[in-house]
Amino acid sequence: MLLLLVVSSGALFTFCQHDDEEIIPVKGPDPIVRGTETLSCTDCTPLEENGASADFNTSGVPSGVWYFDKAHSNVMWETPYKGFGSLLTGRFNYFVLKSLNFDEANPGNISFEGYIRLNTVNTGEPGRDAGCLLGTYGTEAAKTSEDENIATLKSTSVQYSTTDEGFVAKADLTFHGFTKEVTMIVYYAKQYHDASGFTMAGLSGEFDFLALTDFAISSTNIDDNVSVKINTLLRKKD
Repeated sequence: MLLLLVVSSGALFTFCQHDDEEIIPVKGPDPIVRGTETLSCTDCTPLEENGASADFNTSGVPSGVWYFDKAHSNVMWETPYKGFGSLLTGRFNYFVLKSLNFDEANPGNISFEGYIRLNTVNTGEPGRDAGCLLGTYGTEAAKTSEDENIATLKSTSVQYSTTDEGFVAKADLTFHGFTKEVTMIVYYAKQYHDASGFTMAGLSGEFDFLALTDFAISSTNIDDNVSVKINTLLRKKD
């Protein structure tokens, strides 16, 4: 009887198998793919004068030269109101990419530098913009290129991200009389040719800094941690 049960069980097990059954493989994460694109510019923002929109006239940039397309770029920030409330958000109307060297295959060759004018902060809310915001930044409405009205970001090293196709940059942030290192996550949007006769490419980045602890900002209206997001479009005439 025992032998009969063993044989029957084996026959049942064999009967339940199907020749067309496939083992479904477990798919892991997609491999990180690196490209070899390069681009560079010095004096990337074609400044003409010391003020407002006239500074960003790009009509005189010759063909084949990369330049900063400010009209399609932005610098934004956000921080919780009083450290726990709704997010305070804003952007800067005057920002400049001074220099850029990008080498997708060799991150050690990547470098960048840019700056903003602090008093061009714009939150889109008149009740905030007309209030104490400029005082919080330690500047005044009439200032232009004075040191106290400028915040700069300059890379010191760049390496590949180990988790995705991005890059991890270390950079010096100079703001409110202090210089501190920040860590910036950077992503590259590959070059593409537009039907209007331009080649374009993009770089975006995000970093946090401690406004109260590291930069001595005196304000009860913001959280210590401030997040900055930068979106940059580069363009050249074909």
